Amino acid sequence: MSILAILIGLAISHYATGVRQLRRYDLALAPAHWVHRFSPELPWLVMITLILTCLIAAALAEWLLIGLAATFGWFLLALFVFIYCLGPRDLDKDVELLTERGLEGRDSEVSGALNALHLTSGATASEAASAVHHAALSRWFGLLFWFVVLGIPGALLYRLTRAALQDEFDPASLDWLARLRRILDWPVLALMALSAALCSDLDRVVDAWRRQPQTSAIWGVSPLLLDRIAAVNLTSTMTRTDALVAAHRLVWRMLILWLVAMSLILIAGWIV
Repeated sequence: MSILAILIGLAISHYATGVRQLRRYDLALAPAHWVHRFSPELPWLVMITLILTCLIAAALAEWLLIGLAATFGWFLLALFVFIYCLGPRDLDKDVELLTERGLEGRDSEVSGALNALHLTSGATASEAASAVHHAALSRWFGLLFWFVVLGIPGALLYRLTRAALQDEFDPASLDWLARLRRILDWPVLALMALSAALCSDLDRVVDAWRRQPQTSAIWGVSPLLLDRIAAVNLTSTMTRTDALVAAHRLVWRMLILWLVAMSLILIAGWIV
């Protein structure tokens, strides 16, 4: 039922834009802030508290809803958590806004999209394409992977780790959270590289992987890999708008490949 929750969740999040207002993580991060306030000399406790919060909250919610409505209760909880953890902004709408109005737009909506993508109005075509890939990692693929692998606690852990890194913790605590994020992102980055190779130019992506520095990541898998993949799939004549559109199309092909692969695995499980 995970794949069904994912498909319905993606559709609801895209078309019912009001659900974005539900994505507030202050309450979920409250235990981590409490630990940080009373034990600042133990920065690793923030990371441990975050992990325990996700495990305990998911276990209690599953126990309650499964007890009330059995499998249907779990499905509703999984759907809610997936929608809650997705995004928090809609990548399609951000890209559409920037391609229509341009990166130089001065209104608040353009500024919001640029800030969400960590772009500036003077960004290059390569930077624009890279921003789409990184946004797809944080908004789609990371959540998809951990939701499928670990279920509800996996989805919560991935999103709350990302949210905590944007919150007010001391540098030592943020360093521990960054380590956790790197662990969570590593398998996702590897699968994104594989799916990008299958959905675009295989030789170029493999070459980009091989040219990754080996000193800062295992097997050359690091967030910088997405920058290289974005760059090798651009042409010299592409404008920034063209780069945004091309990168967006590629990550959508990758997303469809992931969904098809998950569906085939599900079908194979039923057959076996």
